[in-house]
Amino acid sequence: MSGDMIQWVASKLKENVRLDVVSRTPEGFLVVRSKTGYTFLLAVINMSNLIAPTDVKHLFSGAVKPQLVVNVPSKTLWSGAAIHLVHMTSAAFGTLGDVARAAAIENAGSFRDEGTEFFIKAMKQHTNVSNVSYVYDSVFKVERKCGPNLIVAVVDAYNMSAEDVRNARDRVGHFDVVVKSSNYGSITAPATAAAIDMGTQALAFRELMQRLGK
Repeated sequence: MSGDMIQWVASKLKENVRLDVVSRTPEGFLVVRSKTGYTFLLAVINMSNLIAPTDVKHLFSGAVKPQLVVNVPSKTLWSGAAIHLVHMTSAAFGTLGDVARAAAIENAGSFRDEGTEFFIKAMKQHTNVSNVSYVYDSVFKVERKCGPNLIVAVVDAYNMSAEDVRNARDRVGHFDVVVKSSNYGSITAPATAAAIDMGTQALAFRELMQRLGK
């Protein structure tokens, strides 16, 4: 990670009145402090393609380890294997916008995106589900007790459109089900048709829960 990018992130964080960047460690981690005095280490990476385990493993190889890892740009996909590695080290991953959220809970290593955690917990609690794991940060492999495994992609959409479905396919590749993150809004008829054309299903959350049992 270049010093220029780390400095840019530090400057952006200082614009947030709830945060302060105290210093930088020899490892290149930013020492971030909230206005309540909670302090943690932030690692910044700069990957434009898929984030793999090799892109984050070195961050945890020394005695000093970060509690939160963010990538710039924020839209880059995290692989499930990279997410697993970060979580196994009692750390968290996220975007620049998540730094303040992680600081607010005063345990940055335990930070998890609320929307993502909602879907993971709900799917894990289904009586026909034995395990849920990350494929990417917004795509999950759902292992079922009865029936084949399902790949579920979550899309941030209020009214899911055909474009949302197609963009999801272009971004993450194969999935069996695409579900919209919001409980509000709707799935448009063109979105349903686009999913059928792909051999997949576009579902709302309640419909996803029903699908897991079939």
